[in-house]
Amino acid sequence: MKLNFLDKVLLLVNSILLTAQIILMGTFGGFFTFPLFNLLVPVIAFVNLIFVSYWLIKLKWPVLIFIFSLLVGFNQWGMLYKLPNNAVQVSKGLKVMSFNVRLFNRYEWIKSKHIPQKISSFIKTESPDIFCLQEFAMEQSPEFSDYPYRFIEPSFKNGQNALSIFSKFPLINNGVIKFNNSNNGAIYSDIVYKNDTLRMYNIHLESLRLNIKDTLFSQEHSLKFKNRIEQVLLKQQSQMDQFEKVDKSNKYPAIVCTDLNNNAFSKVYSCLSKNRKDAFVETGGGLGTTYKLAYFPFRIDFIFADPKFELITFKTYQKSLSDHNPISATIDWKLSLIHI
Repeated sequence: MKLNFLDKVLLLVNSILLTAQIILMGTFGGFFTFPLFNLLVPVIAFVNLIFVSYWLIKLKWPVLIFIFSLLVGFNQWGMLYKLPNNAVQVSKGLKVMSFNVRLFNRYEWIKSKHIPQKISSFIKTESPDIFCLQEFAMEQSPEFSDYPYRFIEPSFKNGQNALSIFSKFPLINNGVIKFNNSNNGAIYSDIVYKNDTLRMYNIHLESLRLNIKDTLFSQEHSLKFKNRIEQVLLKQQSQMDQFEKVDKSNKYPAIVCTDLNNNAFSKVYSCLSKNRKDAFVETGGGLGTTYKLAYFPFRIDFIFADPKFELITFKTYQKSLSDHNPISATIDWKLSLIHI
């Protein structure tokens, strides 16, 4: 069927956006020179899906362009969306949870005074073996009495913003990575599990501080916004360098829980996922949304595991307990590595 003038204009826009999406996803390696656009991959992908729906309804040939782009970037699409995993869990492993609790709603962003109790009840119900919390507030925190072993490190001197690791297994070694000129940081604990030792990292990278009031519609605002984002991205990369320097001396297989404050198409994700497995990519399903900005879904919270581990399950919880959704993964040693 021939394309009319409007269709030709739409085809041009669709082609530009599909090309941008493939590049921003890193299909051909490397990263776009303005990494802010990497954050917008979910938005661009959503627009492209609207286009393909239009071409399908109209039964017009440009739908083939989308199919081609899907085939070219198939692996990268898997970082954005996974078909539901209906596999039956046949083995039990170490259940690990990561959750940015946003200070347990200290400033009542959510109109409820019972958020700490609800978070406590949620974690008790899910019963992870280990859980990592970012933006942990000392005074508002529940007791979490089921977890006798814990490591909590304040980001501020007053202790009101911290990182924490709670465990049902003894923590035999704890450490802190203080990020330069930042209120964010990372902590770690070594844990004995099934007669072997693993390291658990909890990392919280610098926030991009994006909000729906940000605009690019004037030259002045565009330049300020661009400069702010570029400075934060540079700081995130510096923080990743600090983490990698510490991790080089780590002799144990590691599990990493993190609020990356960036998505799976960013440079910091590429660094952190190198030689590690993304639990969502391996065993997750759906979009895996952990954070929403202006109603668009973003996956900025992650659990990574050393290749010496087997990833059994991954779950994203749709809970209104913070501005982030909690995530969990069930992980175990590969059978060939278990010491008998």
